[in-house]
Amino acid sequence: MSLESIQSEISRLSSTERARLIDLLWESLDEESIRDIEVKWASESEARIDAVDRGDLETLDGSAVIRELRSSLRK
Repeated sequence: MSLESIQSEISRLSSTERARLIDLLWESLDEESIRDIEVKWASESEARIDAVDRGDLETLDGSAVIRELRSSLRK
């Protein structure tokens, strides 16, 4: 089964089913991968808190942050 066919099937799932799929995929990761992801999210959270404290709301583009995190996780 190709990734494209899986993506097609995912689009047919309900929101609840997609959320459950996310849980299943997360649980399938090894502990090192999970730790790496959690470290990246924690770092991003701290950066956002610092940005809010500085009044630098320009850095709070959530879509761009998600794209960057996804890109970094693929490396």
